[in-house]
Amino acid sequence: MEPEPTPTIRGLFVMSHINALEAERGRDGVVELMTRYGKPTRFGMFENVPVREEVAIIEHVLDILDPSVPPERRAFSAGKLHFENFSKTELGGLILPLFRSNIRLFFMNANHIAGYVFNGVRFISEERGKGNIRIIMENNDYPLDHFAGFFQGVMDYGRLDGEVHAEDLGGKRYAYDLSWKTD
Repeated sequence: MEPEPTPTIRGLFVMSHINALEAERGRDGVVELMTRYGKPTRFGMFENVPVREEVAIIEHVLDILDPSVPPERRAFSAGKLHFENFSKTELGGLILPLFRSNIRLFFMNANHIAGYVFNGVRFISEERGKGNIRIIMENNDYPLDHFAGFFQGVMDYGRLDGEVHAEDLGGKRYAYDLSWKTD
């Protein structure tokens, strides 16, 4: 069996974090990010950036924007910031309004949507009842709570009263149980 490919994300989504930082903190914020990250922070739109590099960047961006986030909430908060920044990309601006009134469809189409964003990361969505979906991420280089925050951001965007429970299944596989109140 061949080893899993290194999970990557398109550069334009990594740049969304840097652009958000620059919009809020100006060039000084980007200079601080470059100092903390210690590597160049320019990525081509379609460049495949290792997910672990995106994690380092977004967590540094979060630390710069909100240094009061406690360490135990850092990955979750970075995930929510990830969703916020994704929502401002061209892809996010195009698809999110289509799903706002039916966030369930967003979650059920997670793998299709992720195909535009990632290489080597798989999402498997399973409906478990009304207002209850399990999403399994495979070949994942994010901290467990990162996508719990991202999915919570999606629910907040859709004005759903719900929560996300995350579970590490081992082998770079995470399960996210999303549940929300339905009418």
